[in-house]
Amino acid sequence: MELKDQIAIVTGAGRGIGEAIALTFAREGAHVVVNDIHLDDAISVARKIEAMGRKSLPFKADVSNKSEVKSMGDEILKRFGTIDILVNNAGIGGSSLIVKDIPEQVWDQVMAINLKGVFLCCQTVIPTMIERRRGKIVNIASLAARRMSFLGGADYTASKYGVVGLSHHLAYELAYYGINVNVVCPGATLTKMTDEKAPQDVKEKIAARVPLGRWCSPEDQAEAVLFLASDRAKMITGHILDVDGGQLLGFGNYPEDIERRMKASQT
Repeated sequence: MELKDQIAIVTGAGRGIGEAIALTFAREGAHVVVNDIHLDDAISVARKIEAMGRKSLPFKADVSNKSEVKSMGDEILKRFGTIDILVNNAGIGGSSLIVKDIPEQVWDQVMAINLKGVFLCCQTVIPTMIERRRGKIVNIASLAARRMSFLGGADYTASKYGVVGLSHHLAYELAYYGINVNVVCPGATLTKMTDEKAPQDVKEKIAARVPLGRWCSPEDQAEAVLFLASDRAKMITGHILDVDGGQLLGFGNYPEDIERRMKASQT
């Protein structure tokens, strides 16, 4: 087991990618704090972890609220005594509006959850990791933080670029203490909610944008996070790992590629 008896926090772990990360960590022997803004979802995932023979703590906290994040950190230290791994997964989508139309309150909300939340959670766990001179932090960004963006959604793009920038700074700042900080940038990922709500033709068009021919699964993302959180990555820090099936490689050539790939998939 790669994470035997380590204590991990996964934010936004009540469903989707976060849930997959939490369950993957538990499979590898970690005890997992399941953070989510929806307590029922956190409890559901925590029960699955406990059924695997691991300890789990479901904890409702808004990652953009300093006092709630601090309370979560205090409770974890009280319950488990340490924190080995932090995965900052909690986030929300942007407005999909062009810059001139984005309401200030929407911009502020996206920045608060997607970027400030990462800052606050890191700030909470870092003292313990420094004291122990070890720790792993994995921040979940997006292909939007690479060179991939769309018309509209500058709030989301800016927040995820911020996550990458903060992660690079932290990687350098914390390396002296033996703390690794890395980033996973997911491509199109078919969560249960997306699978249920997205029209089939839309799902097919998005899959056609991926050179490897399919959506990523939450488990694909979780395995990448596991690698970065494990001792296999002990000499990797400040790295961005794109988990996208090659999606970033083909950006800019979508219309022609989509038509060609969709025709090929039907033959």
